[in-house]
Amino acid sequence: MSGRASLYRNDRHVQTSDMPVRFPLGPDRIEVAASRYGMQRIHLVSADGSQRRLDPAPGTPEHWRTQLSRRYPGVGRALARFAVIVLTTNLVLLAPQLLEVVTHLPLWADRFAPFVSPVDLPGWANTVLTVAAGLAGTERALTFRRHRLLNAETDAIGS
Repeated sequence: MSGRASLYRNDRHVQTSDMPVRFPLGPDRIEVAASRYGMQRIHLVSADGSQRRLDPAPGTPEHWRTQLSRRYPGVGRALARFAVIVLTTNLVLLAPQLLEVVTHLPLWADRFAPFVSPVDLPGWANTVLTVAAGLAGTERALTFRRHRLLNAETDAIGS
């Protein structure tokens, strides 16, 4: 969560850097990047260009999620599918409302005709959808999954 990655070799601390980072390992390297919700990329990149995702470190949320999917594959698949459904629903329901708010700002209203959203949900429903989107975004981050369109709404939450 600090935005920094640490490299350990044989249980000894070697280096800490701001993410995203490439740690050199001779001709190879380890690439590490994080999103708002967790690790986005932890790959060993060989000199020949081949890549392999490294297993998350024990004790991390990403490791817990990986272990859940290994022990209970059906639960892991259900969580992944539910996250996609939640994010897709959010994209369809919240994006038009957000566009309406933005186009009514003085900066845009003077230049463009304001957009009127066909969706008008009560505040409690928007709150529930926003919280669900945060949880779904976290689920996808813990499994190192990312899609620009699906994660657009959750990326905007912390901005």
